[in-house]
Amino acid sequence: MTLLIIIYSVIGQLIPSLSFNDYACELRSYANYVFICGFYYSCALQALFRFVRVVFAKIRLLQSRRIVVLAIIIQWLIPIFYILAYLLNHDFEYHPDICSCWLSFKNIRALSIAMAFVYGSPLIIMGLIYTLIIRYIRHSGQNQEIRQIANKRDLLVVKRIILLVLIGMGIGIPTTSLLIIYMITGQLTELAYHIQVLSLTTGLVVESVALGLITPQIRNLFNLQRHRVNPVDGAVFHRTPAPRDPVVGS
Repeated sequence: MTLLIIIYSVIGQLIPSLSFNDYACELRSYANYVFICGFYYSCALQALFRFVRVVFAKIRLLQSRRIVVLAIIIQWLIPIFYILAYLLNHDFEYHPDICSCWLSFKNIRALSIAMAFVYGSPLIIMGLIYTLIIRYIRHSGQNQEIRQIANKRDLLVVKRIILLVLIGMGIGIPTTSLLIIYMITGQLTELAYHIQVLSLTTGLVVESVALGLITPQIRNLFNLQRHRVNPVDGAVFHRTPAPRDPVVGS
C-alpha cells in the first residue's frame, strides 16, 4: 500500500496539473496506516504464539487452528477500527509537495498518539512476553532436554522479533526527531514529509525481508523449494535410452 502511495506521489510530481486532493487520497492513507500498524501487531502476535508454545505447551486448544485464525482476525481488527478514527476526523491531510495524504506534523496530538499506538504498544507487549518467557525457563522444573531446547529456540525467535521492531523504530527516528523539533521550535523543514515517507518505506521493506529470514517456517519453505529444484548439488540428470542393436535386413 505504501508503494501505491509512492506511485501516486511520483505521478503527481511528474504531472503538476494533476491533483489527488480528494477523499480517495484519505482512503489510501487510511489503508496504508492500517497495513503499517497491522505489520507491527503481527510481530507482537508472533511473539504471543511463541509464549503460548512455551508456557502452555500442554494446552492444545490454545495452539489449535481456530484459535490462531481468531487471533489473526482480532490482530487486524485492532488497527482497522483504531485508524478509522483518524479517517472520520479527517486527520489525513493532503500535502501538495508529495501529492499524497499523511498525518500532519502540525497535528501533534494525532501523530503522537499514532506513533505510540503503532510502535510503542507492540514493543511493550513483546518486551513483556520476552521477560515472561525468560522467567518461565529459569524457574521451570522441566527436565526434558528436548522441551528445554524448544523453549530456548522460541525465546531466540522472540528476541529476534524484538530486535526487528527496534530496527524499524530506529529507521523511524528521523520522523520522531522532526516532530520533536517542530514541537520545540514551531518550524518544519520543507523535506519533512519526504523524510517521513522515505523512513516508513525503508523500515517496512527492511523489516519484511528480515522477518522472512528469522521466521523458521518461511526459511524452511525456501529451503524446501531450493532442494526440489536442485536435488543434488544443482545437477539435473536425464535418463538416456539404451542404444538399440542395428536391425539386419529380414
